[in-house]
Amino acid sequence: MNCSMKIICVYSLDDFVTVEKPLSSFSTIPYGLSYVSTALKQAGNDVEIFVATPKTKIQFQLKNLIEKKNPGLICLTAVSSQYPYICKIAKAIKEIDDSIPIIIGGHHATLNPEETIKKDCFDAICMGEGEAAIVEYAQQISENKHPSSINNLWIKNKTGNGVERNSQNHFVKDLDSFPFINRKMWEPWIFDKNRMPTILIGRGCPNKCSYCSNHALARISSGRYVRYRSPENIINEMEAILEENPLIKSVFFEVETFSVNLKYAAKFCEALKVFNHNRIEKIKFGANISLNKKVVEDEQFLKNLKDANFDFVNLGLESGSEHLRNTVLRRPKYSNEEMIAFCKLAEQMGIHINLYALLGIPGETQSDFYKTIECARACNPRDVFLSIYYPYPGTDLYKMAIDEGFLNLEKFQNNFMERKKSVLNMPGFSKNQIQYQFLIFPYNVYKGRLPFMNIMARVLRGYLSTNVVLNSIFRKIVNSKVFDVVKARFAPFVDK
Repeated sequence: MNCSMKIICVYSLDDFVTVEKPLSSFSTIPYGLSYVSTALKQAGNDVEIFVATPKTKIQFQLKNLIEKKNPGLICLTAVSSQYPYICKIAKAIKEIDDSIPIIIGGHHATLNPEETIKKDCFDAICMGEGEAAIVEYAQQISENKHPSSINNLWIKNKTGNGVERNSQNHFVKDLDSFPFINRKMWEPWIFDKNRMPTILIGRGCPNKCSYCSNHALARISSGRYVRYRSPENIINEMEAILEENPLIKSVFFEVETFSVNLKYAAKFCEALKVFNHNRIEKIKFGANISLNKKVVEDEQFLKNLKDANFDFVNLGLESGSEHLRNTVLRRPKYSNEEMIAFCKLAEQMGIHINLYALLGIPGETQSDFYKTIECARACNPRDVFLSIYYPYPGTDLYKMAIDEGFLNLEKFQNNFMERKKSVLNMPGFSKNQIQYQFLIFPYNVYKGRLPFMNIMARVLRGYLSTNVVLNSIFRKIVNSKVFDVVKARFAPFVDK
Protein backbone atom coordinates (compact mmCIF):
# COMPACT_ATOMS: atom_id res chain seq x y z
CA MET A 1 0.00 0.00 0.00
CA ASN A 2 1.40 3.36 -0.98
CA CYS A 3 -0.25 6.73 -0.39
CA SER A 4 1.01 10.26 -0.05
CA MET A 5 -0.57 12.58 2.45
CA LYS A 6 0.56 15.11 5.03
CA ILE A 7 -0.33 13.79 8.49
CA ILE A 8 0.15 15.14 12.01
CA CYS A 9 0.32 12.73 14.97
CA VAL A 10 -0.38 14.34 18.36
CA TYR A 11 0.78 13.10 21.76
CA SER A 12 0.24 14.78 25.14
CA LEU A 13 1.82 14.37 28.56
CA ASP A 14 1.98 16.25 31.84
CA ASP A 15 5.33 14.96 33.16
CA PHE A 16 7.62 17.02 30.93
CA VAL A 17 11.04 18.69 30.95
CA THR A 18 10.38 21.84 28.92
CA VAL A 19 7.58 22.87 26.57
CA GLU A 20 10.01 22.85 23.65
CA LYS A 21 11.71 19.56 24.62
CA PRO A 22 9.11 17.82 26.80
CA LEU A 23 10.38 14.22 26.51
CA SER A 24 13.35 13.58 28.78
CA SER A 25 14.73 10.80 26.56
CA PHE A 26 13.73 8.20 24.00
CA SER A 27 12.52 6.07 26.92
CA THR A 28 9.43 8.30 27.20
CA ILE A 29 8.08 8.02 23.65
CA PRO A 30 4.68 6.23 23.40
CA TYR A 31 4.86 2.93 21.55
CA GLY A 32 1.35 2.84 20.12
CA LEU A 33 1.61 6.18 18.35
CA SER A 34 5.24 5.49 17.42
CA TYR A 35 4.35 2.30 15.55
CA VAL A 36 1.34 3.94 13.88
CA SER A 37 3.34 6.99 12.75
CA THR A 38 6.12 4.72 11.49
CA ALA A 39 3.61 2.62 9.51
CA LEU A 40 2.10 5.79 8.01
CA LYS A 41 5.53 7.07 7.02
CA GLN A 42 6.57 3.73 5.53
CA ALA A 43 3.40 3.87 3.40
CA GLY A 44 4.72 7.03 1.77
CA ASN A 45 3.06 9.71 3.90
CA ASP A 46 4.69 12.91 5.15
CA VAL A 47 4.28 12.47 8.92
CA GLU A 48 5.09 14.99 11.65
CA ILE A 49 4.89 14.54 15.43
CA PHE A 50 3.46 17.21 17.72
CA VAL A 51 3.87 16.88 21.51
CA ALA A 52 1.63 18.94 23.80
CA THR A 53 2.02 19.74 27.50
CA PRO A 54 -0.27 21.60 29.94
CA LYS A 55 1.83 24.71 29.26
CA THR A 56 1.71 24.48 25.46
CA LYS A 57 -0.13 27.33 23.73
CA ILE A 58 -2.38 24.89 21.91
CA GLN A 59 -4.48 27.21 19.76
CA PHE A 60 -1.50 29.31 18.64
CA GLN A 61 0.91 26.44 17.93
CA LEU A 62 -1.62 24.19 16.25
CA LYS A 63 -2.82 27.03 14.02
CA ASN A 64 0.75 27.70 12.88
CA LEU A 65 1.46 24.01 12.35
CA ILE A 66 -1.74 23.39 10.39
CA GLU A 67 -1.20 26.45 8.18
CA LYS A 68 2.37 25.34 7.52
CA LYS A 69 1.67 21.61 7.05
CA ASN A 70 -1.83 21.67 5.53
CA PRO A 71 -2.49 18.11 6.79
CA GLY A 72 -5.06 15.79 5.28
CA LEU A 73 -5.35 13.80 8.52
CA ILE A 74 -4.59 14.24 12.22
CA CYS A 75 -4.07 11.22 14.51
CA LEU A 76 -4.52 11.46 18.28
CA THR A 77 -3.98 9.05 21.16
CA ALA A 78 -4.89 9.15 24.84
CA VAL A 79 -4.91 7.23 28.07
CA SER A 80 -7.87 8.07 30.31
CA SER A 81 -6.13 10.78 32.33
CA GLN A 82 -5.06 12.58 29.14
CA TYR A 83 -8.42 12.16 27.39
CA PRO A 84 -9.97 15.49 28.47
CA TYR A 85 -6.89 17.37 27.26
CA ILE A 86 -6.83 15.48 23.97
CA CYS A 87 -10.52 16.37 23.50
CA LYS A 88 -9.57 20.02 24.04
CA ILE A 89 -6.85 19.67 21.38
CA ALA A 90 -9.29 18.00 18.96
CA LYS A 91 -11.82 20.82 19.45
CA ALA A 92 -9.08 23.40 18.82
CA ILE A 93 -8.20 21.63 15.56
CA LYS A 94 -11.82 21.66 14.43
CA GLU A 95 -12.06 25.39 15.22
CA ILE A 96 -9.00 26.02 13.07
CA ASP A 97 -10.13 23.81 10.19
CA ASP A 98 -13.14 21.54 10.61
CA SER A 99 -12.48 19.82 7.27
CA ILE A 100 -9.46 17.90 8.62
CA PRO A 101 -10.41 14.33 9.61
CA ILE A 102 -9.40 13.41 13.15
CA ILE A 103 -8.95 9.82 14.31
CA ILE A 104 -8.20 8.85 17.91
CA GLY A 105 -6.77 5.62 19.26
CA GLY A 106 -5.13 4.48 22.47
CA HIS A 107 -6.33 2.86 25.67
CA HIS A 108 -9.24 5.18 26.45
CA ALA A 109 -10.85 5.05 23.02
CA THR A 110 -10.34 1.29 22.84
CA LEU A 111 -11.98 0.57 26.19
CA ASN A 112 -14.64 3.30 26.00
CA PRO A 113 -15.62 3.43 22.32
CA GLU A 114 -19.29 4.39 22.71
CA GLU A 115 -18.44 7.43 24.84
CA THR A 116 -15.57 8.46 22.57
CA ILE A 117 -17.36 8.21 19.21
CA LYS A 118 -20.10 10.53 20.47
CA LYS A 119 -17.66 13.44 20.59
CA ASP A 120 -18.24 15.85 17.72
CA CYS A 121 -14.49 16.45 17.35
CA PHE A 122 -13.68 12.83 16.36
CA ASP A 123 -14.40 11.44 12.90
CA ALA A 124 -13.23 7.92 13.71
CA ILE A 125 -11.77 5.85 16.54
CA CYS A 126 -9.30 2.98 16.43
CA MET A 127 -9.84 0.06 18.78
CA GLY A 128 -6.76 -2.01 19.54
CA GLU A 129 -3.82 -2.39 17.19
CA GLY A 130 -3.97 0.31 14.56
CA GLU A 131 -0.92 0.06 12.31
CA ALA A 132 -2.72 -1.47 9.32
CA ALA A 133 -6.12 0.12 9.99
CA ILE A 134 -4.93 3.72 10.11
CA VAL A 135 -2.75 3.28 7.01
CA GLU A 136 -5.86 2.05 5.16
CA TYR A 137 -7.86 4.97 6.58
CA ALA A 138 -5.25 7.43 5.26
CA GLN A 139 -5.14 5.64 1.91
CA GLN A 140 -8.88 6.02 1.38
CA ILE A 141 -8.80 9.69 2.35
CA SER A 142 -5.93 10.31 -0.09
CA GLU A 143 -8.13 8.80 -2.82
CA ASN A 144 -10.89 11.31 -1.94
CA LYS A 145 -13.11 8.55 -0.55
CA HIS A 146 -15.10 8.62 2.65
CA PRO A 147 -13.35 5.85 4.64
CA SER A 148 -15.34 2.66 5.04
CA SER A 149 -15.08 -1.08 5.76
CA ILE A 150 -11.82 -0.93 7.74
CA ASN A 151 -11.51 -3.45 10.57
CA ASN A 152 -10.56 -2.12 14.02
CA LEU A 153 -12.16 1.26 13.20
CA TRP A 154 -15.46 2.88 14.07
CA ILE A 155 -16.13 5.55 11.45
CA LYS A 156 -18.77 8.24 11.43
CA ASN A 157 -20.93 8.33 8.34
CA LYS A 158 -20.45 11.14 5.83
CA THR A 159 -23.46 12.95 7.25
CA GLY A 160 -22.21 12.49 10.80
CA ASN A 161 -25.56 11.01 11.84
CA GLY A 162 -24.45 7.40 12.18
CA VAL A 163 -21.46 5.21 12.95
CA GLU A 164 -20.00 2.33 10.95
CA ARG A 165 -18.81 -0.19 13.55
CA ASN A 166 -16.37 -2.53 11.85
CA SER A 167 -15.13 -5.90 13.07
CA GLN A 168 -11.90 -6.50 14.95
CA ASN A 169 -8.93 -8.22 13.33
CA HIS A 170 -7.01 -10.89 15.21
CA PHE A 171 -4.08 -9.62 17.26
CA VAL A 172 -1.04 -9.35 14.99
CA LYS A 173 0.78 -12.65 15.43
CA ASP A 174 4.22 -11.81 14.01
CA LEU A 175 5.64 -8.72 15.74
CA ASP A 176 8.80 -9.03 13.64
CA SER A 177 6.67 -7.95 10.68
CA PHE A 178 6.55 -4.39 12.03
CA PRO A 179 9.31 -1.97 10.96
CA PHE A 180 11.59 -0.55 13.63
CA ILE A 181 10.21 2.62 15.21
CA ASN A 182 11.21 5.76 13.32
CA ARG A 183 12.81 7.61 16.21
CA LYS A 184 13.94 10.51 14.03
CA MET A 185 10.38 11.85 14.05
CA TRP A 186 10.54 12.13 17.85
CA GLU A 187 14.04 13.60 18.06
CA PRO A 188 12.97 17.30 17.94
CA TRP A 189 10.99 16.69 21.14
CA ILE A 190 13.73 14.80 23.05
CA PHE A 191 15.73 16.63 25.73
CA ASP A 192 18.60 14.12 25.90
CA LYS A 193 18.83 11.63 23.04
CA ASN A 194 21.83 9.78 24.55
CA ARG A 195 20.11 8.64 27.74
CA MET A 196 18.89 5.07 28.12
CA PRO A 197 16.40 4.26 25.34
CA THR A 198 13.71 1.60 25.50
CA ILE A 199 12.93 -1.09 22.95
CA LEU A 200 9.52 -2.75 22.89
CA ILE A 201 10.11 -6.51 22.85
CA GLY A 202 6.56 -7.80 23.23
CA ARG A 203 2.87 -7.01 23.52
CA GLY A 204 0.29 -8.19 26.00
CA CYS A 205 0.34 -9.61 29.50
CA PRO A 206 -0.96 -12.99 30.76
CA ASN A 207 -1.82 -11.60 34.20
CA LYS A 208 -5.39 -10.47 34.92
CA CYS A 209 -4.64 -7.67 37.38
CA SER A 210 -7.89 -5.81 38.05
CA TYR A 211 -6.34 -2.32 38.10
CA CYS A 212 -4.50 -2.69 34.78
CA SER A 213 -6.01 -2.29 31.32
CA ASN A 214 -4.44 -5.49 29.95
CA HIS A 215 -7.24 -7.79 31.08
CA ALA A 216 -9.73 -5.53 29.27
CA LEU A 217 -7.56 -5.05 26.17
CA ALA A 218 -7.17 -8.83 25.83
CA ARG A 219 -10.92 -9.07 25.20
CA ILE A 220 -10.90 -6.62 22.29
CA SER A 221 -9.67 -9.05 19.63
CA SER A 222 -9.16 -12.77 19.15
CA GLY A 223 -5.92 -14.70 18.82
CA ARG A 224 -2.84 -14.77 21.00
CA TYR A 225 -2.62 -11.61 23.10
CA VAL A 226 0.82 -12.20 24.64
CA ARG A 227 3.46 -12.08 21.91
CA TYR A 228 7.21 -11.49 21.72
CA ARG A 229 9.58 -10.36 19.01
CA SER A 230 12.44 -12.68 18.11
CA PRO A 231 15.77 -11.99 19.87
CA GLU A 232 17.41 -11.48 16.45
CA ASN A 233 14.89 -8.81 15.47
CA ILE A 234 15.31 -6.96 18.78
CA ILE A 235 19.10 -7.02 18.59
CA ASN A 236 19.00 -5.67 15.03
CA GLU A 237 16.98 -2.70 16.25
CA MET A 238 19.32 -2.20 19.19
CA GLU A 239 22.35 -2.17 16.89
CA ALA A 240 20.67 0.47 14.72
CA ILE A 241 20.01 2.63 17.80
CA LEU A 242 23.58 2.28 19.08
CA GLU A 243 24.99 3.11 15.66
CA GLU A 244 22.95 6.31 15.67
CA ASN A 245 23.76 7.14 19.33
CA PRO A 246 27.11 5.56 20.30
CA LEU A 247 27.13 7.30 23.71
CA ILE A 248 24.30 5.09 24.98
CA LYS A 249 25.46 2.86 27.85
CA SER A 250 22.29 0.96 28.70
CA VAL A 251 19.02 -0.20 27.13
CA PHE A 252 15.67 -0.94 28.73
CA PHE A 253 13.54 -3.71 27.22
CA GLU A 254 9.92 -2.62 27.49
CA VAL A 255 7.40 -5.40 28.06
CA GLU A 256 4.69 -5.95 30.64
CA THR A 257 6.69 -8.81 32.15
CA PHE A 258 9.87 -10.41 30.87
CA SER A 259 9.42 -13.41 33.16
CA VAL A 260 6.19 -14.79 31.71
CA ASN A 261 7.96 -17.17 29.30
CA LEU A 262 11.12 -18.46 30.93
CA LYS A 263 12.24 -20.41 27.82
CA TYR A 264 12.02 -17.24 25.73
CA ALA A 265 13.81 -15.28 28.47
CA ALA A 266 16.66 -17.80 28.52
CA LYS A 267 16.99 -17.69 24.72
CA PHE A 268 16.96 -13.90 24.69
CA CYS A 269 19.55 -13.69 27.49
CA GLU A 270 21.86 -15.99 25.52
CA ALA A 271 21.50 -13.75 22.45
CA LEU A 272 22.35 -10.67 24.54
CA LYS A 273 25.39 -12.45 25.96
CA VAL A 274 26.63 -13.12 22.41
CA PHE A 275 25.83 -9.53 21.41
CA ASN A 276 27.98 -8.12 24.22
CA HIS A 277 30.82 -10.64 23.83
CA ASN A 278 32.98 -8.67 21.40
CA ARG A 279 32.09 -5.21 22.71
CA ILE A 280 34.81 -3.35 24.57
CA GLU A 281 32.23 -1.51 26.64
CA LYS A 282 29.37 -3.85 27.48
CA ILE A 283 25.82 -2.55 27.23
CA LYS A 284 23.78 -2.91 30.41
CA PHE A 285 20.12 -3.91 30.37
CA GLY A 286 16.93 -3.60 32.37
CA ALA A 287 13.37 -4.95 32.12
CA ASN A 288 10.08 -5.39 33.98
CA ILE A 289 9.40 -8.74 35.59
CA SER A 290 6.63 -10.20 37.73
CA LEU A 291 7.00 -12.88 40.36
CA ASN A 292 5.13 -16.19 40.28
CA LYS A 293 5.78 -19.75 41.41
CA LYS A 294 7.66 -20.69 38.22
CA VAL A 295 10.04 -17.74 38.58
CA VAL A 296 10.59 -18.45 42.26
CA GLU A 297 11.44 -22.08 41.54
CA ASP A 298 13.66 -21.41 38.50
CA GLU A 299 17.17 -21.04 39.93
CA GLN A 300 18.57 -20.37 36.45
CA PHE A 301 16.48 -17.26 35.71
CA LEU A 302 18.54 -14.77 37.71
CA LYS A 303 21.79 -16.38 36.55
CA ASN A 304 20.67 -15.90 32.94
CA LEU A 305 19.95 -12.24 33.63
CA LYS A 306 23.37 -11.79 35.23
CA ASP A 307 25.19 -13.52 32.35
CA ALA A 308 23.33 -11.28 29.88
CA ASN A 309 24.54 -8.17 31.78
CA PHE A 310 21.21 -7.09 33.25
CA ASP A 311 22.00 -4.27 35.65
CA PHE A 312 18.49 -4.02 37.13
CA VAL A 313 14.93 -5.29 36.94
CA ASN A 314 11.68 -3.59 37.93
CA LEU A 315 9.60 -5.97 40.03
CA GLY A 316 5.91 -5.64 40.89
CA LEU A 317 5.22 -5.86 44.62
CA GLU A 318 2.15 -3.58 44.42
CA SER A 319 0.83 -4.37 47.91
CA GLY A 320 2.33 -5.99 50.99
CA SER A 321 -1.14 -7.17 51.94
CA GLU A 322 -1.46 -10.65 50.51
CA HIS A 323 -5.24 -10.44 50.93
CA LEU A 324 -5.44 -7.30 48.77
CA ARG A 325 -3.01 -8.73 46.21
CA ASN A 326 -4.99 -11.93 45.78
CA THR A 327 -8.61 -10.81 46.08
CA VAL A 328 -8.68 -7.17 44.94
CA LEU A 329 -5.67 -6.70 42.64
CA ARG A 330 -5.69 -10.30 41.33
CA ARG A 331 -1.91 -10.40 41.18
CA PRO A 332 0.02 -13.59 40.31
CA LYS A 333 0.48 -15.74 43.41
CA TYR A 334 3.58 -14.98 45.47
CA SER A 335 4.12 -14.58 49.19
CA ASN A 336 5.91 -11.70 50.86
CA GLU A 337 8.59 -14.14 51.97
CA GLU A 338 9.17 -15.23 48.37
CA MET A 339 9.34 -11.61 47.23
CA ILE A 340 11.89 -10.73 49.91
CA ALA A 341 14.02 -13.83 49.21
CA PHE A 342 14.03 -13.14 45.47
CA CYS A 343 15.14 -9.52 46.00
CA LYS A 344 17.96 -10.55 48.33
CA LEU A 345 19.19 -13.22 45.91
CA ALA A 346 19.14 -10.76 43.01
CA GLU A 347 21.18 -8.23 44.96
CA GLN A 348 23.68 -10.93 45.96
CA MET A 349 24.14 -11.64 42.24
CA GLY A 350 24.67 -7.95 41.46
CA ILE A 351 21.26 -7.28 39.91
CA HIS A 352 19.58 -4.22 41.39
CA ILE A 353 15.88 -4.37 42.21
CA ASN A 354 13.37 -1.55 41.77
CA LEU A 355 9.89 -2.18 43.12
CA TYR A 356 6.49 -1.07 41.86
CA ALA A 357 4.03 -0.36 44.67
CA LEU A 358 0.44 0.91 44.86
CA LEU A 359 -1.20 3.13 47.47
CA GLY A 360 -4.88 3.96 47.98
CA ILE A 361 -6.23 0.70 46.53
CA PRO A 362 -10.04 0.41 46.78
CA GLY A 363 -10.79 -1.05 50.20
CA GLU A 364 -7.23 -0.55 51.47
CA THR A 365 -6.71 0.53 55.08
CA GLN A 366 -3.73 2.23 56.66
CA SER A 367 -2.92 -1.11 58.29
CA ASP A 368 -2.82 -2.73 54.83
CA PHE A 369 -0.42 -0.08 53.56
CA TYR A 370 1.88 -0.51 56.55
CA LYS A 371 2.35 -4.09 55.31
CA THR A 372 3.49 -2.65 51.97
CA ILE A 373 6.02 -0.48 53.80
CA GLU A 374 7.27 -3.44 55.83
CA CYS A 375 7.65 -5.69 52.78
CA ALA A 376 9.33 -3.00 50.68
CA ARG A 377 11.72 -2.25 53.52
CA ALA A 378 12.60 -5.94 53.87
CA CYS A 379 13.25 -6.18 50.12
CA ASN A 380 15.73 -3.28 50.44
CA PRO A 381 15.38 -2.19 46.78
CA ARG A 382 17.47 0.41 45.01
CA ASP A 383 14.27 2.37 44.43
CA VAL A 384 10.50 2.05 44.83
CA PHE A 385 8.16 3.50 42.23
CA LEU A 386 5.13 4.30 44.36
CA SER A 387 1.88 5.21 42.61
CA ILE A 388 -1.47 6.27 44.00
CA TYR A 389 -4.20 4.09 42.54
CA TYR A 390 -5.94 5.72 39.57
CA PRO A 391 -9.29 4.29 38.35
CA TYR A 392 -8.99 3.64 34.63
CA PRO A 393 -12.40 3.40 32.93
CA GLY A 394 -12.90 -0.02 31.37
CA THR A 395 -10.99 -1.95 34.04
CA ASP A 396 -12.57 -4.27 36.60
CA LEU A 397 -11.25 -2.31 39.59
CA TYR A 398 -12.77 0.90 38.19
CA LYS A 399 -16.18 -0.78 38.34
CA MET A 400 -15.51 -2.04 41.86
CA ALA A 401 -14.54 1.46 43.01
CA ILE A 402 -17.91 2.75 41.73
CA ASP A 403 -19.92 -0.17 43.13
CA GLU A 404 -18.35 0.25 46.58
CA GLY A 405 -19.09 3.98 46.56
CA PHE A 406 -15.43 5.01 46.62
CA LEU A 407 -15.62 6.96 43.35
CA ASN A 408 -18.11 9.76 42.74
CA LEU A 409 -18.49 9.98 38.97
CA GLU A 410 -20.05 13.45 39.13
CA LYS A 411 -16.99 14.84 40.90
CA PHE A 412 -14.43 12.56 39.28
CA GLN A 413 -12.26 14.45 36.86
CA ASN A 414 -9.44 12.89 34.90
CA ASN A 415 -6.57 15.02 36.08
CA PHE A 416 -3.00 15.88 35.30
CA MET A 417 -0.20 14.09 37.19
CA GLU A 418 -2.18 10.85 37.38
CA ARG A 419 -1.17 8.38 40.07
CA LYS A 420 0.21 11.24 42.20
CA LYS A 421 -3.08 12.21 43.88
CA SER A 422 -5.97 10.14 45.19
CA VAL A 423 -9.42 10.49 43.62
CA LEU A 424 -11.15 7.94 45.86
CA ASN A 425 -13.16 8.67 49.00
CA MET A 426 -12.58 5.76 51.40
CA PRO A 427 -13.84 6.01 54.99
CA GLY A 428 -10.86 4.14 56.43
CA PHE A 429 -8.17 5.85 54.37
CA SER A 430 -8.84 9.49 53.49
CA LYS A 431 -7.35 11.44 50.59
CA ASN A 432 -5.21 13.47 52.98
CA GLN A 433 -3.93 10.34 54.70
CA ILE A 434 -3.08 8.76 51.33
CA GLN A 435 -1.26 11.91 50.20
CA TYR A 436 0.70 12.02 53.45
CA GLN A 437 1.75 8.38 53.12
CA PHE A 438 2.77 9.01 49.52
CA LEU A 439 5.13 11.81 50.58
CA ILE A 440 6.78 10.12 53.58
CA PHE A 441 7.05 6.69 51.94
CA PRO A 442 10.82 7.02 51.17
CA TYR A 443 11.48 7.87 54.82
CA ASN A 444 9.54 4.84 56.07
CA VAL A 445 11.31 2.49 53.64
CA TYR A 446 14.88 3.79 53.86
CA LYS A 447 15.23 5.28 57.38
CA GLY A 448 18.42 4.04 59.00
CA ARG A 449 19.67 2.60 55.70
CA LEU A 450 20.40 5.66 53.59
CA PRO A 451 21.87 9.03 54.56
CA PHE A 452 19.24 11.47 55.80
CA MET A 453 19.90 13.88 52.90
CA ASN A 454 19.34 11.07 50.40
CA ILE A 455 15.98 10.24 51.99
CA MET A 456 14.93 13.89 52.08
CA ALA A 457 15.84 14.24 48.41
CA ARG A 458 13.47 11.36 47.64
CA VAL A 459 10.71 12.93 49.76
CA LEU A 460 11.19 16.25 47.98
CA ARG A 461 11.07 14.51 44.61
CA GLY A 462 7.74 12.94 45.54
CA TYR A 463 6.32 16.31 46.55
CA LEU A 464 7.48 18.02 43.35
CA SER A 465 5.95 15.23 41.25
CA THR A 466 2.45 16.19 42.42
CA ASN A 467 2.61 19.64 40.78
CA VAL A 468 2.88 20.19 37.02
CA VAL A 469 4.94 23.38 37.21
CA LEU A 470 7.28 22.28 40.01
CA ASN A 471 7.78 18.90 38.34
CA SER A 472 8.76 20.59 35.07
CA ILE A 473 11.27 22.83 36.86
CA PHE A 474 12.75 19.80 38.61
CA ARG A 475 12.97 17.87 35.34
CA LYS A 476 14.74 20.75 33.65
CA ILE A 477 17.28 21.11 36.47
CA VAL A 478 18.18 17.42 36.81
CA ASN A 479 18.59 17.05 33.06
CA SER A 480 21.04 19.95 32.87
CA LYS A 481 24.82 19.60 32.79
CA VAL A 482 25.09 21.92 35.80
CA PHE A 483 23.17 19.38 37.88
CA ASP A 484 25.76 16.70 37.09
CA VAL A 485 28.46 18.92 38.59
CA VAL A 486 26.40 19.69 41.69
CA LYS A 487 25.45 16.04 42.11
CA ALA A 488 29.09 14.97 41.99
CA ARG A 489 30.01 17.59 44.58
CA PHE A 490 27.34 16.55 47.07
CA ALA A 491 27.42 12.80 46.35
CA PRO A 492 29.23 11.94 49.63
CA PHE A 493 26.33 13.45 51.57
CA VAL A 494 23.49 11.69 49.78
CA ASP A 495 24.86 8.40 48.49
CA LYS A 496 25.46 5.20 50.36
